[in-house]
Amino acid sequence: MLKRNVQIILLTMATLGCAVPGQSARGSRPEIAIDQEAAGSTVALHEGQRLSVTLSGNPTTGFVWELVPGDAAILARQGEAHFTPDSAKLGAGGVYRFVFQALAPGKAPLKFIWHRPFEKGVAPARSFEVTIVVGTADAD
Repeated sequence: MLKRNVQIILLTMATLGCAVPGQSARGSRPEIAIDQEAAGSTVALHEGQRLSVTLSGNPTTGFVWELVPGDAAILARQGEAHFTPDSAKLGAGGVYRFVFQALAPGKAPLKFIWHRPFEKGVAPARSFEVTIVVGTADAD
């Protein structure tokens, strides 16, 4: 009975276009996740693939991660950043998660600066940058 239920679930997932374990649904690829350790590197994506970027920070300091405009025709931001605190303590630091979708083949920088937007003429305290290279969805 359990084996039959698993088969039904996998068949339903495949029918709905969901990823089935061990298979690629209609050429979809898993989301790529990077963090600050990837700074300075080149990240390869396929057309249609998603990229998750996680950067540490603390919004109570007045600092924010700001996306430096890039080539939105190649890589598009998907919604707003999501902050997850490290603990339930007031003023706790944590991580920001940004999600992007590779739209078209090409090469583009992906850069963030960590700064206080209200401080004019002050250099960013930190930055994060990678180079994104998007290949066609058909490439393997």
